[in-house]
Amino acid sequence: MSATDRRDVIDVLSGDHRTVEGLVGRLEVGGGPDVTRKSLVDALALELAWHTQAAQRYLLPLTRRVLADGDALADEHTAEHLTVEHMVRDLEAKDPSDARFEPLLAQLLAAVHGHIDHEEQITFVELGRECDPGELLAVGEQLTAARRRAVTGSAPGGGTGIWPVAAPGSASASAELAAAAAPSEPADSAVSAESAGSDGSGGSGAAAPIPAQAQPAPAGSVVDWVRSVLSEA
Repeated sequence: MSATDRRDVIDVLSGDHRTVEGLVGRLEVGGGPDVTRKSLVDALALELAWHTQAAQRYLLPLTRRVLADGDALADEHTAEHLTVEHMVRDLEAKDPSDARFEPLLAQLLAAVHGHIDHEEQITFVELGRECDPGELLAVGEQLTAARRRAVTGSAPGGGTGIWPVAAPGSASASAELAAAAAPSEPADSAVSAESAGSDGSGGSGAAAPIPAQAQPAPAGSVVDWVRSVLSEA
């Protein structure tokens, strides 16, 4: 693994945040053709699906194990992830011409802002202070390796990899949209061929099962697809 791949889990997930914020910023500007707005939402859905699943599998087990208040923090983040995922599912089923689209999008963007602030200002700070740097790095490397395997593996419908492809519920999502949203963080984007999750090999950063309260809703969403592919990576 090259030196550029050696980022700890906080760095990797912070990179996801920057990519998400780039897409959110473009959506908050408003306007533009419906097809462009839908493409941005689809790209955001894919990024959020990756981020919530990566955090559930790699960040939250570490949080529970290392921090004195880790169980409470992890439970709060799980609830936030579920809220975001269900909003994503609602938006995937709607067209920008639907009167409910913009109110739902506004709710999602507010939830994303709140989650990023919570994760970065509390959980990342506490982990940076309390967790051994070597353990943070080990989990980050596992996360990067698994995303790379997901990129190069087989996607549903005969495609190759998970990023970038036309996923169920995000047919118009594109690598170009996410890359344009965060040009300074290409390696951290869920649509970048340079990113990955854990190898599930055990040890301090090993993948953990998704908690019961985070089990998937009915299939068909990009959230469920990312969960499935990442679990096999």
